[in-house]
Amino acid sequence: MRGLELLETIDIHGPVTVTELARITGHDKSTVSRMLSACEPDGWIVRDHGRVGLGPRAALLAYRSTAGELIRRAQPLVEALGGVTGLTAQAYGLVGRRATVLAAAGGSNPLASVGVGMSASLVATAAGQVVATQLDPATLERLLPDEPFPNPLAELLENPGYVAFAAGRFARGSAIADAPLSVPHDREELDSQLELVREQGFAIDEGDLHPEIGCIAVPWLGGAALACMGSPAEVAASEALVLTVLQAAAAPAASREAVVAAAAGARHEGRRDPYSLAP
Repeated sequence: MRGLELLETIDIHGPVTVTELARITGHDKSTVSRMLSACEPDGWIVRDHGRVGLGPRAALLAYRSTAGELIRRAQPLVEALGGVTGLTAQAYGLVGRRATVLAAAGGSNPLASVGVGMSASLVATAAGQVVATQLDPATLERLLPDEPFPNPLAELLENPGYVAFAAGRFARGSAIADAPLSVPHDREELDSQLELVREQGFAIDEGDLHPEIGCIAVPWLGGAALACMGSPAEVAASEALVLTVLQAAAAPAASREAVVAAAAGARHEGRRDPYSLAP
């Protein structure tokens, strides 16, 4: 498990130095060095100018899996979504007990993390709630935490994927840890929220969990979710456009071209309708 954790950490934070890996994982530097030396000959990791990245064997590990196919289908869609909205676009799938970013693109800084590997609560995030609405009741019951639900913001701030995604983008965790939350605290509140998501066909987060993160998410491929993320103000200002292109991307046999065409149509309608939220 420590070896898998090491590869996952390299994937989220890499390329990284051995010292950085030891600090992030909390393992002794000599232990990390030995593990890397064992992984390198078979192509699990590669080294370049003192930094460690994932090797070709790691990249091929899940290529033929269902998740691998989902990633390949998602990547051109999230690239189109990010391009037409200017927001970070992400595709989520259920991994363990949480919704996890499988593919992502966009954002204003091309060098910043787009959140691949970041996991989201099924209770308190737009993407997580969209995934939760597609689970059968018994599965959802098994995956949910005990009531009252634990503080989802504290869980998010400790998530390795979030740490990489937030670097240089948001305030430090200590500055927002006491932010007021507007999220379900128990099963009754969650069921009410999930019913609303089912009825409207999407979930929206206007900073309910994290004061600097807004998000709109829609169901995709019978269990997954597509989402656009930005500041709450950015999401609110482009809500109509974002919903239009997300729904286009979530349609059966959707393509990059279909997303771009939907965005063009939404902008045209926005110019004709002075009350539209579309830019």
